[in-house]
Amino acid sequence: MTPEEAAGEETAALATSEAELASCGTWSGWTNTGASSCKPNSACGNYWRCEPRLAPEAAPALDDGPQQRPPVCPSGQVAVMYYELGMYNQQSQYRVCFDSAGNYTHTEWQYQNVSGGCSGC
Repeated sequence: MTPEEAAGEETAALATSEAELASCGTWSGWTNTGASSCKPNSACGNYWRCEPRLAPEAAPALDDGPQQRPPVCPSGQVAVMYYELGMYNQQSQYRVCFDSAGNYTHTEWQYQNVSGGCSGC
C-alpha cells in the first residue's frame, strides 16, 4: 500500500468515526505548549557553504528572496545555501466530543509550530 493510499484509508476511517459522534465542540484558541525548537527559517537570513558536488536534485532550490551572492568555490565543490536557525514555538488547541446521549467521549488535540523569531537558538 502506498503512503497516499494509507492516508486515504485513514482519512475515511476518521470521517466515519466522527460521523458516529453526536457532536464535538468548537476548537479552542491556540495556546503555547511551552515546547520550542530551532529549525532553519527563511525569515532569519541565509548563508552559503562550499561543499562537494551534489546530484542536481539534491541541491536546494533558490526562491526569489534576497539571497546573498554565492561564493566562488574551489574546483570540485559547489556553493550551497542554508537558512539561519530560527525559534519555533509549539501551540495546541482542543475540542471536547460527546455521544448522542450527551456523555463525554473524548478530547481531540491539534498542534502547530509557529515562528518565534530569529534569536534564542
